[in-house]
Amino acid sequence: MSRNSNARRRTSRRAAVAAGLALAVGLGVSTQAAARAATPAPVGASAKASAALRSVNGFNGDVVTQVADFYGAYVDAKDAPRGPDTALAKALRTHYLTPAFAKKLTAWEKTNKADGVLRAQNVPTRWTVSEGGNGLEVVVTLTFGGAGESPTTTTNLVVQLDPVDGITGIRSTSVAPAKATVAARSVSGRVGDSVTQVADFYGAYVDAKDAPRGPDSTLVKALRTHYLTPAFAKKLAAWEKTNKVDGVLRAQNVPVDWTVAGDGVSREITVTHRFGGGESPTTTTNLVVEADAVDGIADIRITNAR
Repeated sequence: MSRNSNARRRTSRRAAVAAGLALAVGLGVSTQAAARAATPAPVGASAKASAALRSVNGFNGDVVTQVADFYGAYVDAKDAPRGPDTALAKALRTHYLTPAFAKKLTAWEKTNKADGVLRAQNVPTRWTVSEGGNGLEVVVTLTFGGAGESPTTTTNLVVQLDPVDGITGIRSTSVAPAKATVAARSVSGRVGDSVTQVADFYGAYVDAKDAPRGPDSTLVKALRTHYLTPAFAKKLAAWEKTNKVDGVLRAQNVPVDWTVAGDGVSREITVTHRFGGGESPTTTTNLVVEADAVDGIADIRITNAR
């Protein structure tokens, strides 16, 4: 996936200043010991070393990123191992859908007896969000079945989005999305994959922290409750109280773009945040997130910054 130009981000979201960045020093003896035992290389180096490595990129203020964040986290909420997470699903809809469209979608669901976001009664196993015909529309491809299930069906949706106000429409379409190119980017995910889940978490978390009308504390709380293990959530809250910094981002400000990478086998996923964007100086931080597709995120530690 290619990096979008600065022009494709909202100007107000490019105001992050690297001077305000604050980095973590660890969450305790066990975390520090784990860091000494396995400290991965930055994302760029890891990608060259492992052909199996896959990555998901996000860009603050980009419509493809925002829709991918929404659909990824929404699927996670609907397909949670211990049952649907209604609190997260509700918080996501409140954050990403405009009030007028949310009301219209609820009426549609009452009539059609199906989930209006997914346009289905069940949950997809894979999904892809691709650029559409214009800058304010994206195509969402949902694949149902697969992984031993039969038959496999695919649904294509067109999602209309205003970068500031949110999603204003979702409709079914028979037109398949164009292949991803330098000019047409796409983001993909699949159920039960830890790389996808960490990307969903960080993408939606950045959106919640950098919402146009101010941080969405309800969504932030719902995301942390869903994705973090209870033990780690408690440890993280204590660390934040001491360090006065967001423990998920390991910073006082919000990144302008990020990359989540992993091999799909190891519990350790690399998250790279870039602060500053087109401004100078630009700071990069590399985090290691220990995650299990069933239990959730059990640790976040910093490896380096530059």
